[in-house]
Formats: sequence, C-alpha cells, structure tokens
Amino acid sequence: MSIRHFRIFIAVAEEENITKAAKKLYLTQPTVSIAIKEIEEHYGTRFFERINQRLHITEEGKRFLDYAKHFIAMYDEMEIAFKNADFTGRLRIGASVNIGTYYMPRLIREFQDRYPGIKVQVKINTTAVVEKELLDGKLDLAFVGGTIQSEYIIAEPLFYEKYTAICAPNHPMAGKTVLLEEFMKEPLLFREKSSGAYEVFQSAVNQTGLTVTPVWESISQTTLMEAVHYGLGVTILPEQMIKREIREGRLAQITFSDFSFQNTIHIAYHHNKYLSPSIKNFILLVKTLGF
Repeated sequence: MSIRHFRIFIAVAEEENITKAAKKLYLTQPTVSIAIKEIEEHYGTRFFERINQRLHITEEGKRFLDYAKHFIAMYDEMEIAFKNADFTGRLRIGASVNIGTYYMPRLIREFQDRYPGIKVQVKINTTAVVEKELLDGKLDLAFVGGTIQSEYIIAEPLFYEKYTAICAPNHPMAGKTVLLEEFMKEPLLFREKSSGAYEVFQSAVNQTGLTVTPVWESISQTTLMEAVHYGLGVTILPEQMIKREIREGRLAQITFSDFSFQNTIHIAYHHNKYLSPSIKNFILLVKTLGF
C-alpha cells in the first residue's frame, strides 16, 4: 500500500463516486478503480458496496477511513516538518465560539511568541462542527464548551467557565436577586439551539423543572448583548465576556437565589491522534497559563 492508495480511498469515500474522485485527484477513472480494488484485495475485505451506480461505504470501510485520514494527516505533518528547514511544523486548532472569541487570541499570541517557527491555523465554530473536524482529521486538537458525542474523541476538562445573567440597566431586575423561575418568565435571548452553550444551559435548567424557550437565537454574543442593552430581553453569558459592559454601565447583572450555572471547558483530540511535540507544548501552555 502506498500513500497514493490512501489518498484515493479517502477521496472515493468522500465523493461516493469513482468519476468524481478521479476528477478531484486529477487521475483517470481506471486508475482510481484499480487502486480501490488493490486495497480491498490487500486487506481481504469489501470496503464499498456498489448500489445504483453509487458507492456506499461499509462499516469496515468506515473503520479503514478513520485510520486512513489520521495516517495521511500524520504523513503530511511529517512532510512539512522535515522538508522545510525554516519551518518546524503546523498546528491546527479548533474552538467553540465562546472560547474562540475570548480565550483563543491570548493563547495563540503566547504560543507564537514562544514557538515562532510553528504555523498555527485556527477554526472557530459550534462544538458539533469542531467535533466533526476532529473526527475527519482536519484538526489536531480543539477547545470546546459543549458536549462531545463521539466515543473516538478524548475530552479532558481544563477549567470552569462561570455564567452571569444580565439585563438592561433600567430593567426591573437590574442589580436584584431573583428566582430562576422569575428570570425565565422574561423574554430570553440566547445562542442558537445547535450550539454547545445552549445544550448545556438547557440541560441545567431542565433539571430544575423549567424549560428554555428563547425569543431570540443568535450565533453572535455581541448581538445578544446589544439586544439586552436596548431592553429587548435578558440573557446569561460567560462572565468573562460581560465584565466590561457591566463595569461601564451598559448592562446590569442579575443574581439568582436558587441557581448557578457554569460550563466545563474541555481540550479534545482524536483517540488515534499522535500527539506531536507542538501539540504537547500547546496543551502544556494552556494548563500553565490557567484561566
């Protein structure tokens, strides 16, 4: 088996079509077909089912694809590290939205100051999207606030992110201590339902017997803060995010007498992932800095 075999297998699995895979790789269709046949013969199993002129990957094929993606990712990383004497590697980091917005810039700045030869690529998205990128071998590691679903992802807790309820300065609850039930009767503005933040908050609130029904959903925390500032509702956001807004009087804090909410931030990576020196150094930096 050659590197080319693995690249062809990945392309065919992604395209589910020999012709499209060949076009993507700038190869002829017979070349791709022969490579798939050689792979299946080499391992003595069928990785694709041919149904209605489409290729459907088998369960064994899915297992092989997982290994192939990580093998190719590791190979590419090795090529970058050793072929260019002036370049010592790359690091692909993912983060869910809250972490990417308020913690990642400081982390990347610190890391690049210490290891200027390492090229850092960052992708910020929802926890679900970041998890998929980890599974597909498109990220080396990630920092997430939502729940990781896949058994193939290792998630180590790093720190707790405290959340604070807020409202407009002229809101009746401004600076007051209230029951969660009273708070939930107000128009609630929150992150979109597909976000990890929404999922974790909903789970915490449901344990009290209440339900989360936002009147606004947004991928942008800035939008939520602006809407709260103009008196359109209330929300609960990471304390780190709203400290300055409260200090400057644009927002007001609400305290709960019967509820507190904090989210666990995890560092996540694929269980088959080779932890290169650059990855280990980044993890060590995060744990050293603390939050």
